[in-house]
Amino acid sequence: MAIPLIRRILELKNTQLIMSFFSPSGYENFTFKDTNFIKIYLPFDSKTNSKQIVELINPKILIFVKYDLWLNLINECQKKNIPTLVFSSKFRADQWYFKIYGRSAQNVLKSINCILTVDHLSKKVLKENGFENVKHSGDTRYDQVSENIPTLKLIKKYPCIILGSSWKDEEVIAAQNIREINNISWIIAPHDIDQKKVLEFKEIFGKDSVLFSELDVEKPLPKILIIDKIGVLAELYFYSDIAFIGGGFSGKLHNILEAASKGNFILFGPKIKNYPEANLMLKEEVSQVVEDKESFKKIILELISNPKELKRKQKRAIELIKENRGATNKVWNEIEKLI
Repeated sequence: MAIPLIRRILELKNTQLIMSFFSPSGYENFTFKDTNFIKIYLPFDSKTNSKQIVELINPKILIFVKYDLWLNLINECQKKNIPTLVFSSKFRADQWYFKIYGRSAQNVLKSINCILTVDHLSKKVLKENGFENVKHSGDTRYDQVSENIPTLKLIKKYPCIILGSSWKDEEVIAAQNIREINNISWIIAPHDIDQKKVLEFKEIFGKDSVLFSELDVEKPLPKILIIDKIGVLAELYFYSDIAFIGGGFSGKLHNILEAASKGNFILFGPKIKNYPEANLMLKEEVSQVVEDKESFKKIILELISNPKELKRKQKRAIELIKENRGATNKVWNEIEKLI
């Protein structure tokens, strides 16, 4: 759930917000704190578990984000006249909900008080399947990406390319090109930061690489900066010009909006079918798809050799983020109607 929306909810008098997580990665990385905010692990969506959860918490409203829809929990809330809402949702015509064997699940979804979609195509899919409880709101993540002035003070000498939340695919492609492209600073911020991976990077990149924990901020960025600290990626985007975002080769693309909001031209792998924000950026020509080592090198050299055009694209990326803000207000308006 977007931080601006959480703050809106907590501004209500005598309100407590309980946020549930199913995976450790989500639970551990969500660090928001407030005396009226509680985070928990959500048990499996069985009828017994759902009944116990509702009896224990007795929520005033049940809110889902995106696509983790717990049908038994929704059903139990509907039995007790507890309103339910889903926002930032995305639906596809080939999802199991819309198959013959998904009709019972579809009926549960139709009982939700309001479904707010992240894109117009999702709304169209739902409408074509007889849903009346659907509206388009947009993506609340556009409201969440920060514009704060960075606390880090780094010195740039050359254009900078950052690998943001990178996986092996992005790291291998970068490693194959680093020696061949001159006068570029590289920042490598892997998705998983552990001692073993950091040591592997040091071995691969050798004397040209410096760990973030050992960085001398009084000197220009080294040729290769390896991030061995969590929580700094959003600020690092202020200093990069091109961001190669992880997950695009596996179909699990990481957040590209944070990098775009800081004026980065965005690169990612080809598996972005289910990411409206990536397709929007491609349409607006502020991003490109990387297929392999050769395409990556070609894109980088073209961008770096034409700094005026790169700057224009970077400016457009920032404008695009601003143009798509406002989803949080739309979601909040629907929540207010239900509570």
